[in-house]
Amino acid sequence: MKILVLTADANTLVYHRGDLIRDFAAHGCEVVTAAAEDYPHVREFVARLGGRHRAIRMARSKINPLKDLVTLRDMWRLFRSEKPDALFAYTIKSVVYGCVIARLAGIRRVYALLPGLGFTFVKPVTWKQKIVSLVSKALHRFALKRADVIFMQNHDDVRLFTGMNLLPRGVPVHVTAGSGVNIDEFDHAPLENDADITSGHIRFVLVSRLLISKGVRVFAEAARRVKQLHSHAEFHLVGPFDPNPNRVEEREVHDWVAEGTLIHHGMVKDVAALLKTMHVFVLPTWYREGVPHATLEALATGRPVITTDSVGARECVRLTPEGEAQRENGEMLMQGENGFLCQPQNIAAVECAMEWFLANPGQVAAQGRASRRLAADVFDVRLVNDIIIRAMRLQKPSADKFAVHSSFAFPHSSF
Repeated sequence: MKILVLTADANTLVYHRGDLIRDFAAHGCEVVTAAAEDYPHVREFVARLGGRHRAIRMARSKINPLKDLVTLRDMWRLFRSEKPDALFAYTIKSVVYGCVIARLAGIRRVYALLPGLGFTFVKPVTWKQKIVSLVSKALHRFALKRADVIFMQNHDDVRLFTGMNLLPRGVPVHVTAGSGVNIDEFDHAPLENDADITSGHIRFVLVSRLLISKGVRVFAEAARRVKQLHSHAEFHLVGPFDPNPNRVEEREVHDWVAEGTLIHHGMVKDVAALLKTMHVFVLPTWYREGVPHATLEALATGRPVITTDSVGARECVRLTPEGEAQRENGEMLMQGENGFLCQPQNIAAVECAMEWFLANPGQVAAQGRASRRLAADVFDVRLVNDIIIRAMRLQKPSADKFAVHSSFAFPHSSF
């Protein structure tokens, strides 16, 4: 069976879908990948599995009729030349265009995965946003009718699509726990007996693209406030600058670094190694996430999590009974077994959560263990991929194919 995996972002083929592609190969499938870039490390990864990578012209965001016509033509030519048995498409344009062109090209099985809805399904404010929203909904409704199976990453998105009548009748919908995380590659690094924690040198880290809606400004302002009372606490910002209109400007980050509020690491390839040097993971996002992959990596390495009670992000903290009551009462901070949920865009809530860990250093290791348990119980990539493999009805792998899965890995990146 030949599977063509289609996405707009080539890096995600390795860093977010690498385990799934390895599982496709382990189940005896020939894998062809396609994306907007032709990176050597992606080609090498796919080649090691006996497959091939091909580049097509596709912009990740924005609708441009002329450029999108080129994308549609490239998809048609790709599908007709490869003649795969199945298409597995993820990211918005790959799904809305790929599902339709795949049917026209005669591909027998079409699988659509919606990893996160981003800004597209946030309530529009301007006329331009309203038009984009209407077009996007129409495209999703039309495209998803061409899918044999739909995968979504959280129940909030399923409820939203159901309410908007975007999910076609008779097409199975499966919910996965995000993209999952390889808990063997992101192994547990216990925090017990960490001298820096007991001395108040707790290191807080945010790993993300530098977008306003990912909570980068909220993190920086909360760090500034906490730093005034706890000079030994450290705040680390990890991630590349982004061309998105919602970006945090370079001058802002430069100012935060210059004033001593935080340390900026930029793009980091081996996120697993960096996370093991940190103590508490923070992501004050209100971006409509699938489930943030960087947070899953933090869970797997055993780091407590401070994040928000927003779509996708809330999946990463198990609330205690007290935390559930706090949510019911509309409080800004909700206690979890492995960290805190904060009201979105609430700097004071993030500040309070940070202060709590500084006041209760003995809880850092304990909540880190709870994070690791959550990763193993819910987000283990083997559990996530098993949902996909079963829904696609792939044949069981032979023993020698498992060797491919365990013998090849790339440096980790969450971007």
